Amino acid sequence: MRKYYQKHRLGTITLIWLAVIMAVALAVSLTVGFLLQNHYQQRQAFSMISDYLSENTRRIDPHERINEYFIEWMDEIVDVEGASRKKEFCDNDKLRRIALSNPENFNEVSFVDRDGIIAYSSNPELIGTDIRKSTHLAPFACILEGEGSYSDPFSASPFTDSVKTAYVGTAFRDKDGFMLWGMDEEIYRRWILYRIITVTESSKIGMTGYIINLDPDKKINCISYYMKDIAGDTFTEVSVLPEEEGTVKETICELYGEKCYVGAIKTPDYYVIGAYSVAEAEQFQLQNNILFVVLILLVLGIFFVVLFIMLRKVVIKGVEKTHSSLNRITEGDLDEKVDVRGSLEFSELSSGINDTVDRLKELIKAEDDRVKKELLQAKYIQESAVPGIFPPYPDNKTFGLYASMHTAEEVGGDFYDFFMTDENTLVVVMADVCGKGLPAALYMMRAKTLIKSFAERGLPVEMVASEVNNKLCEESSGNVSMFVTAWLGFLDLRSGVLSYVHAGHTYPLYISGNEITYVKESIDPILGVFKKMEYERQEIKMLPGDSIYLYTDGVTEAEDPEGNLYWNNRLQSFVTNMVDDIDTTDRNEYCREACERILAEVKSFESDTVQTDDITMLWMKYCG
Repeated sequence: MRKYYQKHRLGTITLIWLAVIMAVALAVSLTVGFLLQNHYQQRQAFSMISDYLSENTRRIDPHERINEYFIEWMDEIVDVEGASRKKEFCDNDKLRRIALSNPENFNEVSFVDRDGIIAYSSNPELIGTDIRKSTHLAPFACILEGEGSYSDPFSASPFTDSVKTAYVGTAFRDKDGFMLWGMDEEIYRRWILYRIITVTESSKIGMTGYIINLDPDKKINCISYYMKDIAGDTFTEVSVLPEEEGTVKETICELYGEKCYVGAIKTPDYYVIGAYSVAEAEQFQLQNNILFVVLILLVLGIFFVVLFIMLRKVVIKGVEKTHSSLNRITEGDLDEKVDVRGSLEFSELSSGINDTVDRLKELIKAEDDRVKKELLQAKYIQESAVPGIFPPYPDNKTFGLYASMHTAEEVGGDFYDFFMTDENTLVVVMADVCGKGLPAALYMMRAKTLIKSFAERGLPVEMVASEVNNKLCEESSGNVSMFVTAWLGFLDLRSGVLSYVHAGHTYPLYISGNEITYVKESIDPILGVFKKMEYERQEIKMLPGDSIYLYTDGVTEAEDPEGNLYWNNRLQSFVTNMVDDIDTTDRNEYCREACERILAEVKSFESDTVQTDDITMLWMKYCG
């Protein structure tokens, strides 16, 4: 596990642990949820059955339906909106005809005026009756006081004794009196029976549940229509029926071959039973379980995202920011500061890292100072290894000479050299070691020593190049990462013949009067790579006044701020314009001024860019 942690980021590990925690939380939630679902399924089923039973008994109550019927009758026939037709009913004969034409709904109809007197009626015995003085009709006075309708508080059943006559009153729209309707026992019985059958047969609990209405003898009065052919006439599962009136008894049992949730209620006149299939409830439970799982996943997903965002903001981002700062520090940016202050631990960690880096900077500075001091000493040694006194041979009037070396670092790999092997031979050398710094400087000093050593033995220039190459190859032991390009020239001061070897170096410029050309003859291989190479001797016949300019690639490959190179054409053009402009008769001063002007031109071209390569040059003028 530890190896796994070491190979993954904190964010990935946090995600994995959060996923594990969420999976465990999901399993626990689902287990508890399913247990609760089973419990609440039963409670929901019985609650739904109880609601259906309450609704069934309420809808069987004839008062509400009778009132609704006569209000509709009044609105559509008697007292239409926007007009009043009540005067049409101020006629006893007309009221009798209305009663006779509606025997299935009522058998009496009366017109009660605003004073509570029955002014007109289909029943002559009621005309002139003051309802306030009638024991039976006195409650209807509430209509005169603003009620919309009123009916007798009768309570009867088609299965028990019933009232002889029941009344319903419905107010006119202008509240100026009301209509009084009377129903005899038979009409009232039909009303109630119709209501029971209509309400029960049209009832259905869920998709397959049903309602049963029983008389007090447990015979089925009516049942939901699609169960008629199954139920029969007598209800046999009497164990589900309650003993007390007004209470709902809940049972889980098998009815008509199917396991059901059963609820039953007892009224003074009948029993009402509601049955709901357990299979259907479980089907909805499955849907509920799926919904529950989806909701749990959604909630846990939101919780997971929120928690991860919080952890990322509080912890992971702090770690990543700290890691990012540490990366920049390890890449060398020691000025980078860790500034993560999200918690006390991060604040202390930031301060600790910054203190460590500050201490490291102090140690590095001390080490840099030591190394710079040593490199400065090495630079002095390197500079002392090349000729630095000018003019070098003030009494020899056959030539003038000046050279300079500007390293890109404290020490470099370029070098020049010149010396006399005898009173008539001047040797000039311009070389460039591959690389920079101290290794290049050490290699440069070794190459310079070998060149001078073999030249002073009196060997011709091509033999000097060959011997130096072999010696460098032997000492490198096959390591070709270090080599040197060189231009070696031997000038016979008597004849002006310049014998040279061009070992992979830059092309010298030859200045003869106003003609400035590159010395582009054959080029031999570089020194220090290929053993036993033969080098070709080449010659130039110098005339009095001619000059040769030797340099390293730090001159022609100098870059301006846009990355453009100085290059050969620019150098040739500058020297062409320069030679006629140097106004001095001193041969050595002429060489000095030429080198200094070229150096100034290169520096001007580079502008403010950092020098990336050593710039070394030598100007030699033959006077004859």
